Amino acid sequence: MIVAAQTYFHSSFPGLAQEVESDAALVRSLWQQMRFPKETDTNECYLAEICLRCYISHQIYQVCLDLGTKFGNRNGFTYQDLLPFVLDDEVLLATPTQQQRLRYKSTQSSYQSLATTVLKTFNPTKGSLNTWVNRYVKQHPELKRFLLQHGVFLISDWALLNDTNSKQLQKILADMYRLTSVEIQQMCELLVSYHAVYRQDRMDQRLARATSPCQPPTDEQLTRIAGELQTQSDRILSNKAILNQLSAIATKIRQYRIAAQGGSVSSVSFDRPEIQPMVERSQIPQDDEQIEFIKLYQTQFIECLDKAISQVLNDFIFKLQRKRSSAEQSFITALHLFHCQGQSMTQIAPQIGLKKQYEVTRLLKLNELRVDIRQHLLVMLRDRVLDTAKLFADSERLQSLERQVELILDEQISGIIQEAESEAKNPIRDRPLRSLLARRLCRYLYSKNIKP
Repeated sequence: MIVAAQTYFHSSFPGLAQEVESDAALVRSLWQQMRFPKETDTNECYLAEICLRCYISHQIYQVCLDLGTKFGNRNGFTYQDLLPFVLDDEVLLATPTQQQRLRYKSTQSSYQSLATTVLKTFNPTKGSLNTWVNRYVKQHPELKRFLLQHGVFLISDWALLNDTNSKQLQKILADMYRLTSVEIQQMCELLVSYHAVYRQDRMDQRLARATSPCQPPTDEQLTRIAGELQTQSDRILSNKAILNQLSAIATKIRQYRIAAQGGSVSSVSFDRPEIQPMVERSQIPQDDEQIEFIKLYQTQFIECLDKAISQVLNDFIFKLQRKRSSAEQSFITALHLFHCQGQSMTQIAPQIGLKKQYEVTRLLKLNELRVDIRQHLLVMLRDRVLDTAKLFADSERLQSLERQVELILDEQISGIIQEAESEAKNPIRDRPLRSLLARRLCRYLYSKNIKP
């Protein structure tokens, strides 16, 4: 509770106890007070901003809670896993005496919390603050990457179909799913018919400046799509069959997009509540096996990553022990301070008895550490995946899978390592690193009580 902001809020809106105003009206008033404060009250601008930041943080929490509810149980995460990526308002976390300084610093620093970005870009004349926060949370790069790793791609089936042309679909169906030429042709014909109706309607709406998020096709649109398909291919399908087949195509595109971006492939559809029942009804029997395989794979991936981290760190520590005993504790301390507290090499150096930043870099050998973890993980995970696949695939498919699995795993693991490398080069100082590798490494250190 920020008492000064609470007092200011109730004094600015004294009628709230008797008359309930809409959130939009309150936001608009606070935004006006933040942007155009009264000359007689120089503190008004600051307190109005703090009230808005509190509201934004609450909305961020609600979006994460919604994502966790819709996707978490099925994909192995909770809404609490999402909060550290976006609920990071350094102004609200500070003490009152620090807040004014941080508000000025946030305008100068290259890093900005999500709340600061929202406040800088929001305009109540162009939309609601709830919508603005929802958009920024779901477009947050690190949160999107985390969701991808858990098989969630935040785009509706209908927008996904709009964004894919027939040549791209043909390549996806041939390369990833190895469908027959007849199956590919039929799906591409349906996609072209969908574009002729649905995408054209979207373009007309855009010209009339009446666009909204992509909704499921209406019965009228499905009838027109059926007509286009019949004209193009002489195939006659019911509206329900068209809807189900479009959803099935979108699911395949979604899985491809997730895999192409290094994520965990799953058959989960998008988060729009109105299409969830339809998508669930359209699942084909083999999806249950796919989901079960993905669950096993995700568990094995984390288990293998933890084991690779343990093995590599033990090897590093053993080598250091052979050189000198003091190096072992210096290494552990530096590793913890860098990954789990976000300190720079310069900050770490004096705490472990070194003078220069490059001496810490030489001690940690992070590049070598990541390479070793990558190799251990690839070997362990490849064997685990092939063993698991035996429960779901016949011998003929397994022969094909063995030729592909190492390449696929190598690509995904490379993505995890590249994420860690990128974060290490451009970290947010004095905060724990957020990459998957850094988080699992810190978890290992804490579980073994290995810390400064």
